[in-house]
Amino acid sequence: EDRDMPIFLDVMKEELERNLFKQKAYKEELDQLPCGYLSECVIGGKAYVYRKKRVGNKIVSEYIGVPGDENVKKAENQRQDYLNYKQSLKKLKNEEIKLRRAIKDYEKL
Repeated sequence: EDRDMPIFLDVMKEELERNLFKQKAYKEELDQLPCGYLSECVIGGKAYVYRKKRVGNKIVSEYIGVPGDENVKKAENQRQDYLNYKQSLKKLKNEEIKLRRAIKDYEKL
């Protein structure tokens, strides 16, 4: 049983390395995607879509297009990708905490 412990510890450490690698990759993907949320505004009876984000103490709006056009579809896909990466990154960070805790506990044995 003691002989299996180093193997188990090695596997846990490899999993931690894989986790950290994926976190780095997801952060890089997030850096490439525009942040903010999409907001539809009706002006003069016509709908327009804007991306809104916080810059310092201000909310800045960036015009995207009219609902249904290619720019808006692309922005919606980017927003969904952004949310998916954020969710995956959160899961990986929680997994990292558990892995570090497990490694620490096994190294004490």
